[in-house]
Amino acid sequence: MSGPSPVAAPPAGPPAAPPAVDPVPSLLADGLLTERLALAVPERTRVVVARYEIPPGGELPWHYHEGRVVAVVTAGTLTRTLADGSDCVTPAGECIVEPVGPQGVHKAENRGTETLSIVALFFQPDGSPLSTRAAAPEAAVRR
Repeated sequence: MSGPSPVAAPPAGPPAAPPAVDPVPSLLADGLLTERLALAVPERTRVVVARYEIPPGGELPWHYHEGRVVAVVTAGTLTRTLADGSDCVTPAGECIVEPVGPQGVHKAENRGTETLSIVALFFQPDGSPLSTRAAAPEAAVRR
């Protein structure tokens, strides 16, 4: 008895490629930069992306950066005390550009009631730390 074979014949030619799918990025931070950013970095610059989680009442003590840092506040409110003793408040969804070098010493605090989350992009000279601890400047101590 002859009849159709229960096994289908393979299609002629190479198999069809699956449809192309664009990669979907995992969004780490999205913020609005409200100041001009001039970025000229030398060769051999270390680029680092870091996330900080600071609980209510917590802080990053006085420090400075040897290279440019751009950061997005992703949750909570960041309060930075700057070298001149003034406070700069940055809510979630906004960006900061940190000053470079010891003259830009500052500290970061979470004076709010929810965890402060910051995603920072560092452009640091090769071999330098992400930040260097420093003493509180005189202007901030007098406050």
